[in-house]
Amino acid sequence: MILYLDCASGVSGDMLVGALLSLAGAREDHPGPLDDLLRPALASAGIDPRLVQIEDVRRGGLAALAFKVADQPGFATFDELIMSLYASDLEAPVADAVASIAERMAAAEAEVHGRDEGEEHLHELSDVDTAVDLICAVTLMAKLAPERVVASPPALGDGEVETAHGRLSVPAPAVLGLLAGLPTAGGAPVVAAGETPAAPLGELTTPTGAALLAHFADEFGGLPRGRVERVGYGAGRREVPGRPNVLRAVLVDPEAVPEEPANGTPVATAPGAIAATHGGHGPGDHVVLEANIDDMTPELLAHAADALREAGALDVWMSQAFMKKGRPGVVLHVLAPAAEQDDLADVVFAETTTFGVRVVPCDRLYAEERRESVKIGKLKVGVRLSFVGGRLASVSPEYEDVRRVAAAVGRPARIVYEAAQSAARSRFSGS
Repeated sequence: MILYLDCASGVSGDMLVGALLSLAGAREDHPGPLDDLLRPALASAGIDPRLVQIEDVRRGGLAALAFKVADQPGFATFDELIMSLYASDLEAPVADAVASIAERMAAAEAEVHGRDEGEEHLHELSDVDTAVDLICAVTLMAKLAPERVVASPPALGDGEVETAHGRLSVPAPAVLGLLAGLPTAGGAPVVAAGETPAAPLGELTTPTGAALLAHFADEFGGLPRGRVERVGYGAGRREVPGRPNVLRAVLVDPEAVPEEPANGTPVATAPGAIAATHGGHGPGDHVVLEANIDDMTPELLAHAADALREAGALDVWMSQAFMKKGRPGVVLHVLAPAAEQDDLADVVFAETTTFGVRVVPCDRLYAEERRESVKIGKLKVGVRLSFVGGRLASVSPEYEDVRRVAAAVGRPARIVYEAAQSAARSRFSGS
């Protein structure tokens, strides 16, 4: 199924949650997925599930579902949010996606107000409703699991909006930063000569809505061809002159969808929406040296593995095996360039008790590798990145950096490791 988001009146976090709940059949008198899915997710994240409710409303004559969050203080910084997520019982894929989206917001605010400001005071998280919107939207998206998300270019609005930094012109700078590289429907409507400009529309796309859209949308364009299965409407918080303030979500069964639009114009794609392919490959001049061993202690085997790595082995590992008469043992495996096989075989003979080494020719496939660093608070953690087909495939934080930062901030190493992974995915997924 394809999920289509009609953003003619913009997008916000509560509008997206309301639209997805409506799509799932939730109503004020029949909460359904609100009780079954969202409240348990919020409880797992350590947020009071009683803070949320839904209400059937009308916006510009259209029936829609309003998602409401009671006022309560939220998180002071991005670090506080991400540590809270990874220390919670929230499902790992949901926590990871929420952290990635929040990092987008932190980066956008830091770009506008300065790095220190963005890191220390993430104003969009100062109220709990932003964290709630992110958790609920990601949870509903994970449950719906559309094959593709297509969105219309979002309307941005005009006029001014009150922020923690005072009154700013719409669209707010953070919204523009979050939507950089993506198509929009612009701000104020065009006024013909001689006509009186209409009253300002206000903010139609919020920073939370922009971050969610940038994260989830694979393409931007019109309603995809196919059979319409379900439609849901999420309500904005206020009436907007001249238009229904709703976000429309449409679930489409893509029967007979062409690869390109009928007019032949390619659809704009969101950053990072690149098909994954295999990475590069190495020449077929590598070997795996193998030796069966059943009469060495684990300490001596570990020493032999270290000696082989120091001598130039690309990788060393061991697998369990049963030898003659059922004796337990191991098979020592050494991946090496073919040109180094004799030298490394000498190390195997010198450091182990084997009398023979098997030589297995092999080829190698590998992803593009980069080494970067991310910041957890004010401390750096090195990360090893793999890219396949130009798209980020995996993130491996450096173990010693994780240990150092965990000790410095007084948090478990696992949480720092996962925080570094999330920060790296958010920062480098579009590289």
